[in-house]
Amino acid sequence: MKKKSLSVLLATAMVATLAAGCGSGGGSSDSGSSDSGSGKEITYWSMWNSTENQAKVIQEAAEAYEEETGIHVNIEWKGRDIKTLIGAALDAGEDIDMFDDDYMRMCQNNTKYLLDLTDYAAEDDLESHIMPIILEKAKEWGGGTLYCIPYQPYTTGVWYDKDMWEEAGLTDEDKPETFEDLLAVCQTLKDSGVNPMTCNSDTTNLLYGFQFARYIGQDAVLECYNNSDWANVPEAKQAAEDIQTLFAEGYMSPNAPAQYPDGQNEIGFGESCMVLNASWIPNEINQNTGTEVNFGFFPWPSVEGGVDGAEASMVGAQSIGIVANSDMTKEAYDFAKMIATGDYDLKMAESVSSIPADTANTDWPAAIAEAEPYFKEMTKAYDWAVGLETNADIKDILNDNIIKLCTSEITPDEFISNMAATK
Repeated sequence: MKKKSLSVLLATAMVATLAAGCGSGGGSSDSGSSDSGSGKEITYWSMWNSTENQAKVIQEAAEAYEEETGIHVNIEWKGRDIKTLIGAALDAGEDIDMFDDDYMRMCQNNTKYLLDLTDYAAEDDLESHIMPIILEKAKEWGGGTLYCIPYQPYTTGVWYDKDMWEEAGLTDEDKPETFEDLLAVCQTLKDSGVNPMTCNSDTTNLLYGFQFARYIGQDAVLECYNNSDWANVPEAKQAAEDIQTLFAEGYMSPNAPAQYPDGQNEIGFGESCMVLNASWIPNEINQNTGTEVNFGFFPWPSVEGGVDGAEASMVGAQSIGIVANSDMTKEAYDFAKMIATGDYDLKMAESVSSIPADTANTDWPAAIAEAEPYFKEMTKAYDWAVGLETNADIKDILNDNIIKLCTSEITPDEFISNMAATK
């Protein structure tokens, strides 16, 4: 892909230096210039903003990689807009060697651009490093082919302020195992004078999806979702009634569903106790609110007559893909593996309180440590929002109707009728 002379590379590097800060999320990396060392350069578009701790770890890894190999890593910090920018950029012939995004979205949207990493992974035994359940899910999303290297894994459940929990008279023994238990816990918290739960408007699909899947499992949820079979699945209405109960009984914050990140920030501000979200949420809340919440964790509870419980949870990761027509594929792969394993995987976990991707890094950060025992016992892996965001034609309609359900603008019957009409 790169057929440029060294002089052109030097000129490009000078222009990039002058233009730093013009890109979304903070512009280009300034970890050196492409005239150092080997004269080679990797261009990496990243989903992080330059001020985020993830970016700082990746920047440090880039500087170490350049010192070790002489290859400069030019990082463009694109932020979460990467998901809308990357396809158009690659279609336009933008000179990009690697990029990162959520591993599900990476494989759903971008496999036509990506290199099959199977041979590289086999050559250096990647499977002995990356957490097996994460690597297998990445292959599953790639239709059996490994198109990305997962890093910064996450799981999902209920994160709560342990201090607020204990002040309400609750202990570890009170962690709810059933939905009825959860309602009882919510009443205890409400009686203590706090909002039991909160949520963001962009995670209501997650909330409804978990409740629905507890009744019939993810595969059946997706069959209902993709076939608009809502009227013929009674558990769809039951899940809607359950979620509306949380709001109608005052168990959810009066501000919920709130705009991101206002809902989740209520935990850090001592206004609400619990939130259903991924394992990145403790770090986000603490960073956003300048606090150090003492977090507890439990899986979303089971339901009477349901098929799934604590053994079924969401598992996912961010990931790095290598552009297939790059002429730096092996170098980009080596750098991606450097981020996802060893010292930099550990630094990533420590700096953002995330799950280590490398099986050799066994210690989980304190903020998410309570999720580790449940994670190890997990036998069913849900997708994000239990798959309720995989259909682009339906997900926004679903989100809008769940929000209306939460705010009692529609009844559960109307929710089912509206969703059935999406055929």
